[in-house]
Amino acid sequence: MSQRAIYGRSFDETDGQTLPAETTCPECDGALRTEGGETSCSVCGLIIDEYRIDHQGGVGGYVDDEETERTGPPLTFGRHDRGLSTTIGWNRDAKGNTLPAAKRRRLNRQRTQNRRAKWRSKAERNLGHACFEIARLVSALELPTVVRESASKTYRTAQQADLITGRSIESMAAGAVYAACRCGGFAVSASAVADVSVSSTDHVQHAYSVLNVELSLETPVIQPGSLIPKLATGCDCSPQVQHRALELATQAVDAGLANGRNPAGVAAGCLYTAVSEHDGVTTQAEIAAAAEVSVETVRSRYQELQDRV
Repeated sequence: MSQRAIYGRSFDETDGQTLPAETTCPECDGALRTEGGETSCSVCGLIIDEYRIDHQGGVGGYVDDEETERTGPPLTFGRHDRGLSTTIGWNRDAKGNTLPAAKRRRLNRQRTQNRRAKWRSKAERNLGHACFEIARLVSALELPTVVRESASKTYRTAQQADLITGRSIESMAAGAVYAACRCGGFAVSASAVADVSVSSTDHVQHAYSVLNVELSLETPVIQPGSLIPKLATGCDCSPQVQHRALELATQAVDAGLANGRNPAGVAAGCLYTAVSEHDGVTTQAEIAAAAEVSVETVRSRYQELQDRV
């Protein structure tokens, strides 16, 4: 790092004169360093001066046809109007002062007209209802905002492709959330989405199938190893058991045991094998219930792992 002050001259906002910069510390005669607009001694740490006014301005380099606006919130697919609608306040202004009665009555009339003109068509009204349902599902499942954006974008594409006609908005919204989880690599099952939705598991899976086939979603294959942490947490297994189950899941994929089989069943078999090796007390029924598979499936995957891994 350079020991020379990068602000060799400081601006005087009163008369435009410049002041010479200090070169040594006035207390210990140590060298000065300037970082982030703050000049301090490199020996004793005494702050000599700080100057945080950037006279350069913003970064330029815009192309003529490039969008240069910087105001307003970013656009989002999570709202039907992408976040460009107007919101009218109630009883206070921007400074927190109480509005007079005449202005409150005028705002009430404007708010009514704004609410009536909020939806330009029935399709836009349905889209607003679907965006609200998607936001509710994502919040109930405690998923990140990227899932909400992806699910809302998928639903918009499905509406433009005329896939919503004749189908329930709630089920298609739940299917879009499940599709976003599958495409984003989040270990969320269709039954977990159905638990927080008004639609059943079959309706969620059917909606996801429609979206996946008609829109050609880039859905990656679920690997058994991605389901191990969720199963281990649900069965209250130790970190050693979870680590061993991940190793078994990798070996099962390499040996071809996961081909054509339910990833949840393979993950359940790996977890039960790891529990057996560490003398755990978790039963096959508990693991099967957490993985939403049958006990026979867990037992079959366990036997295959014993024979080939």
